[in-house]
Order: sequence, then structure tokens, then C-alpha cells
Amino acid sequence: MDSLTIVLIVGCSLLGLLALILLVRYLSLQAELRTFREQLNEIRTTDREQPIKVASFGASSVELAREINLLVEELRTAANRSAEEERRVRTIMAGVSHDFRTPLTAADGYLQMVKEAVDGMLTEGATQNTKPATDGKTTAEDPCEDIAVRTQELTEIRDYLCIVSERMRYLKTLSDEFFEVTYLDAKKSLPLETVRFDIVLSEVMMGQYAWIEASGIEPRMSIPEEQLTVRADRHYLERILENLFSNVRKYAKSRIELTATKTTANPTGSDGTDAASDPAGEGQICFILRNDMDESITLDVDHIFEPFYRAKARSGPGTGLGLYVVKELADAMAFQIEGRAEGEMFEIRLTMPRGDI
Repeated sequence: MDSLTIVLIVGCSLLGLLALILLVRYLSLQAELRTFREQLNEIRTTDREQPIKVASFGASSVELAREINLLVEELRTAANRSAEEERRVRTIMAGVSHDFRTPLTAADGYLQMVKEAVDGMLTEGATQNTKPATDGKTTAEDPCEDIAVRTQELTEIRDYLCIVSERMRYLKTLSDEFFEVTYLDAKKSLPLETVRFDIVLSEVMMGQYAWIEASGIEPRMSIPEEQLTVRADRHYLERILENLFSNVRKYAKSRIELTATKTTANPTGSDGTDAASDPAGEGQICFILRNDMDESITLDVDHIFEPFYRAKARSGPGTGLGLYVVKELADAMAFQIEGRAEGEMFEIRLTMPRGDI
């Protein structure tokens, strides 16, 4: 074997060894990067607080891991500081909104008292205007100009008071809804208990009787005659139902339909229950509230739970926060809520975890 052949063999061997070293190094770097990615994903999606670890002792890998750990720590500190600041601000906002609605409640009460006083004065003036005069004639036949002027002025004052009172109630409603959201956001946890949904629904329905009767609408109800218990905060459950009926009052034209069903979930969901939405298999209570709407009203169901959203062509008072508050309260109690529109019918579906009996 000549020297040239030996040189070629040695050269090829060295090149092969170099290629093998490079391949091993490349695979090692790939594995290191994959490990980095998996650890970063774990830090991003879980509560992991451990720093990123390196499998090799290469200077570049160690330095990269150190920089990443410093960055993660800075981001975590900033996130914690931001969350704490947000909680502090929301706590302040909840307190301010509470202090804000207290004088509104008092002012509304005083306005009602003044309005009642004006109504009494108007009644008294009308009585005096029809009292018999000394000559045997009534003041209606011989009207007193002063009383007529006074009556007209009082009537105008009463009309103004009605406008102010209406605006005051609007501000009070707005402050109440604002308080509910800020107070809920300020709390870290919401204690839940077993609540009789059927009883709460009946109580809320009683409060809606007046306007339903006045509108001439006869609700169609399909509620089972048995106990329906849910895991909830009773006050917030009442608030959800009141806001839902308030929304129906604004939009309903001639039909209101209420349905409540009790389901028992199982892994396969063969009973029609979405097993994915009830992983514990404890069962659910589904409440559906439907109403028809005027054809001129355009409703975008993708935005109905956003703050200050109002349907197009809708007139009349409203804050645009009602369904937003419903969504926030539902999320806080692990309820599922969705809205649907089919033709002229609008539907809200509220799904709640069943409570212990």
C-alpha cells in the first residue's frame, strides 16, 4: 500500500470522525433546544417556578439557560406586580362605586318624597279650585287665576322631577352594575354553596309579575316539579336572573319561554349532555330563556356579552352592562352561558353545576 493511499484513508477517517463529532454535537444541540422549549412551555402554561435546567455543561448552553432564567424571573415579578396593582385598583374602584351609589340612593329617595309632596299640593289645589264660592258658585265656574297659575307651575315642576328621577334611577342602575363587576373582580375567590334554583327562580319571577302583566305577555314555562339545586352564590344567582329578565323586558315583543332541565352526565354523553363541559360527571341544570324581538332589531350574538353593547335599532333606557354583568358573574361561579338568535327568537342558555341535595 503506497503512501498516497494511506494518506487518503487517514484523511477519510479523520473527515468521518469529524462528521460524526459534528453530527453528535448537532443532535445534542437539537435535544438541548427541545428541552429548553419543553421547559419554557411548562413555565408558560403551568405554575412551575423551577429554573430551566441544562442537560450538558457547554458554556453556551449554560449561559443561555442563565439568561432565560433571569428573563423569566423578571417577567414573573412584573406579572405579579401588575396583578397585585390591578387587584388594588379594583378594590379601590369597588369602594368608590359603593360610596357613589349610596348618595344616589338617598337622592332618589328624596326626589320621590318631593314628587309625592308636589302631587299632594296639586290634589289640594284641584280640590280648592272646585270648592263652592260664597255667592253659591264654584271656583270652577268662577276660576281663581292664582290657583290655576300655581297648579300649572306645580305640574311643570312635577314633570321635571319625573325626568330627574328617571335619570337618577339610570345612574343608580349603572352604579349597581359597576359595583357588582368591580367587587367581584376585587375578590380572589367566591364561596359557593348549594342553592335551590327553583326557589330563586320563583322569587325572581314574582318580582317580574307587574311588567309581564302590564305587557299582556303570558310566559310559557316548562319547569320540572322537583328540587333543582345548583352550586352557586345565591345573591349573584339572583342578580343573573334579574338581569336576564331585564333584558327580556327591553326586547320581548309578545312571547317569553322558560325551560329548566336536569341532566346527569356520563363519560360518553349518551344522555345528550356534553361530557367535556361536565368532566366530573356530576350533572347540570340547564336554564333557557327565550323571547321574540321586533324585526327591526339587529342583534350580534358574538358581542352581546361585551360591555356597553346594545342592539341596533333598539330604543329606550339601558346601560349596556346587563349581559356583561351576567357573563362575569356566570364565569365566577363556573357557569356556562351562551346566546343564540334564530329568526325573531333570541335565546339565553345558562348551564349550572348541580348541587348536593
